[in-house]
Amino acid sequence: MPTSFAIKNVKIITPFRIVEPGAVVITDKQISQMGRVSDLSISKNIPVYDLDGLMLTPGFIDLLVHGGNGAGFADDSDEAITTISDFFFRHGTTGMLASLFSKKMSLLKKDMTRLADYIDHHPSSNIWGIHMEGPFINPQIKGAHKIEYLWEPNVEMWNELNASSRGYIKLMTIAPELPGNIDVIRAAASQGVVPSIGHTLALYGDIEKAIDNGAAHVTHMFNAMRPFHHREAGIMVAALLRNELKVELIADAIHVDPIVMKLLHNIKGSGGIILVTDAIRASGMPDGDYHFMDQKIIVKKKRAFLENGTLAGSTLTMEEAIKNMVNLVGVPLTDAVRMASLNGAKVLSREHKKGILAVGKDADLVLLDSNFKVQATIYEGEIKYQKGKIFSQK
Repeated sequence: MPTSFAIKNVKIITPFRIVEPGAVVITDKQISQMGRVSDLSISKNIPVYDLDGLMLTPGFIDLLVHGGNGAGFADDSDEAITTISDFFFRHGTTGMLASLFSKKMSLLKKDMTRLADYIDHHPSSNIWGIHMEGPFINPQIKGAHKIEYLWEPNVEMWNELNASSRGYIKLMTIAPELPGNIDVIRAAASQGVVPSIGHTLALYGDIEKAIDNGAAHVTHMFNAMRPFHHREAGIMVAALLRNELKVELIADAIHVDPIVMKLLHNIKGSGGIILVTDAIRASGMPDGDYHFMDQKIIVKKKRAFLENGTLAGSTLTMEEAIKNMVNLVGVPLTDAVRMASLNGAKVLSREHKKGILAVGKDADLVLLDSNFKVQATIYEGEIKYQKGKIFSQK
């Protein structure tokens, strides 16, 4: 693929507005021109691809991914990481956090170091860092985490884990009500990590303390948290009321009913929700039995669960999440795309280059058909995936 090329006659979702018929010119990994086709002056010396009928969006950013296409980030091999990376490129994800779950200290540190090594040696990868989901979570609402791998909150242990990751931990799920966890939240926030409240029975007062000490995020809203109660306010009330908190949403219509997703959108708005997949190795795979968090997982009709019925991650991909938000929830296309791109970039403080389409931004682009199927993914100007040979249509 040339270093400079143009795409025209597409429906551009910036994501704040729609431009059509739109065009972009990509030069040296960045967007150098963008707007209506009639307003641009495209050089005759570069390839121009007419992709009429497709939508063009920013690359998707997923903050909660455990695996996909038969591989998991906890697998002890670089090949597994590459398999996951390639799978998510095929589904439009140009940036993600590799999510690690609760384990013994020595094994979790090993996972951290292995992922840090991979990221260092693969600068063009879509894996940008680590989401540490556990082990500082409430054992009473652990979800699929194994109780023997949950740790008592301890700043020294946190510092060891962060050192093992060489600073690649970007997000950490934690239950603020556990004794000692406010200290861990404070330590993580002071080191540039975003503390995320999840797997928690916290009351509103606990959440206020967590916010004051750096918590700014909520892991998979409505799942693995204290239920809503009108006389005992907890994390759900805090997440809905407090603008400091951005919330993750697994929009597969399994983890959260579409009408509840609509309520969430009405309250938090397009700027307060981050779509995530929480995908496990079964994503992209047929129904059957798999392993996740060192235990058996059953997948039936896209639903992943433990033998006791507890949901255990998902098989969702980001373009499906966008489709569900538009078709099942009824949110505007621009809102759905924003929740899948720019909002995640903001959590990671990368919105100056990622998650939005404009001149000077990185050329992280996804081409979708009218059924929200990914036709191509471009990362920093390089085609990472294309269905068929759509870039032969000059």
